[in-house]
Amino acid sequence: MGFSKTTNLWSLFFIFSIILAGNLLDFDSQPEKNIDSRWAFGGPEEVAGELGFFVGQSGLLIAEDESLQNEAPVVFDGAAILGSSHPLSNLIPTRDGREVYKVVSGDTLSSIAARFGVSVQTIKWANLDTRSVLKVGEELTILPVSGILYSVRDGDSLESIAVRHQIDPQTIGDYNPGFQKLLDEPGATLVLPYAKPLDNAKELSKNLPSLASYFMLPARGWNWGTLHEYNAVDIADQCSKPIYASAEGLVAEESSNGFWNQGYGNYIMIEHPNGTKTRYAHTDKNLVKVGDYVSQGDPIATIGNTGNTHGPTGCHLHFEVYGARNPFAVR
Repeated sequence: MGFSKTTNLWSLFFIFSIILAGNLLDFDSQPEKNIDSRWAFGGPEEVAGELGFFVGQSGLLIAEDESLQNEAPVVFDGAAILGSSHPLSNLIPTRDGREVYKVVSGDTLSSIAARFGVSVQTIKWANLDTRSVLKVGEELTILPVSGILYSVRDGDSLESIAVRHQIDPQTIGDYNPGFQKLLDEPGATLVLPYAKPLDNAKELSKNLPSLASYFMLPARGWNWGTLHEYNAVDIADQCSKPIYASAEGLVAEESSNGFWNQGYGNYIMIEHPNGTKTRYAHTDKNLVKVGDYVSQGDPIATIGNTGNTHGPTGCHLHFEVYGARNPFAVR
């Protein structure tokens, strides 16, 4: 009798297993449906033989669903889907093929240049006020190719610009579809692919008066002597070494709060009786204030590394002259 009961139990278990297996097979044969089928953008995607849509970067398959055919689609803003940290969410395209990129945390000139396939110098040339250390939220003009932006002048032609910058005029036309109209608008800008800026600092300096005897060297360190932007030279020395007034004058501007100040850091601006001005930038400690009148050779500050500085210590004086040649540009 016990054997018969055991046999009956195994028979029932076997029958139950067959029924369960059949249900599972039937379930697997049902077409796959995924939720949120209206939340989609992008092109068609075929997975497991079923056509749907690829959503963003999530890899979600959106299957056809007849029950949703009559419902309105849900539309999302692309930047919102991508998220504010996505490199394309802070990119503003313009009609002339250039783009405006808004700097986010962690960006460097090198990383941005690599992302857009242009050189670091191209970004610097197109954004003259930009320093090497970027600020979050700063907007940068991005060119479609490595090169420069050129400001159209009276009498310019495509050929004269090409000859001056030693590039092919056809290449200029390729990157500036509306160049004919732009050439009739002095001040309009053209993209000059693969070009480099002319040595404007030295060219502009030639048109300024030479007043070498009027100014004295404002620091006793090593004068690099190379003229660069803003008619300036750099004089390297140890931090906290004195800086002197290059000529007598009135202190017109002074900043010692450690602000960025477009890369100048702490600085002093002096207006001189002959109409020229001098700026002393990257200072550590300023010894004068706005309204003070100083004599030539008076100590006015100490050398520092505030603002946009580089090198092992960064300690140097950035010295600019306005209204005259910089007499200490010897190279």
